[in-house]
Amino acid sequence: MKSRDVEKVNLVFLLTAILYLVASFVVSALQRDGSSLPFPALILISQFALFIAPFLYAVQKGHFTERTGLKPLSLTNGILVMLMALCLNPLLTFVNGLSQCFVKAPTTDLIIEQAKSYGFVQMFLLVALIPAFCEELVYRGVFFRTYRAQAVVPGAMLSALLFGIMHGNLNQFIYAMLMGFIFALTVYATKSLVASMLMHLTINGLSTILLFAVGDSELAEESANIELTVPYVLKVYTGPAVVGSILAFLLFKKIAKRCETWDHIREAFAAEDKLGKFLRLFTLPLAITVIGMIALMIYAEFA
Repeated sequence: MKSRDVEKVNLVFLLTAILYLVASFVVSALQRDGSSLPFPALILISQFALFIAPFLYAVQKGHFTERTGLKPLSLTNGILVMLMALCLNPLLTFVNGLSQCFVKAPTTDLIIEQAKSYGFVQMFLLVALIPAFCEELVYRGVFFRTYRAQAVVPGAMLSALLFGIMHGNLNQFIYAMLMGFIFALTVYATKSLVASMLMHLTINGLSTILLFAVGDSELAEESANIELTVPYVLKVYTGPAVVGSILAFLLFKKIAKRCETWDHIREAFAAEDKLGKFLRLFTLPLAITVIGMIALMIYAEFA
């Protein structure tokens, strides 16, 4: 039986999706009228649309830091989760590369283009710092924290699905789901939302650093001319992805043991009927929202 909190938070996600679509429509209308919005405005509008409803819901519930898991993380564990994020980066690059063999990557193209107009500090703030705080508070602080009370692994799966579809394109949908699942488990392992914030910041921040480090160099020009194919991605990215994933798992295990949650995580994965519990977290409003957002992503890809 679903808890009232699950039913309420699913309605919050429906409202979040509506606000996001309204904001996207307004931005698109302005673009058509020739009133091109600056990149910072686009980021702030989209983040506000995603953030406001879950934030108000968490505030209304009371005990904000306890409700969202926004608790301190030890310095050692903070360093370990950032190292874990660095080790995960090759896997995410591998998944992103594979997806780009089949679908467009509009967000990546936009960020590369906007980096020519804005400095490193501005781009780091917009691409790494703000999303790391806002998106983690929403997806891991509100949604996952509610769903995991019913079942940890299914809750991590569902919060990851919502995280993926709200990126609005098939390319990000694929690797954002993987990120979201790992972020949720790390929050559960550390008992702190700060862990996923640091991981999110590390991954997006590294991308921003590399973007400016490479810049207009010959390496950047060569990379731009590479046509991603499945054989190329498998050849170049598989090795680093495998090694990085093994190191990330070992770090995750060390973190969980330090936080005395490793046995709980093993029990969560050993639990029966994970798929059934995942499906039982859905309510009709959530199912309609998820199907609608996926349909819009597919339309945007092929229209």
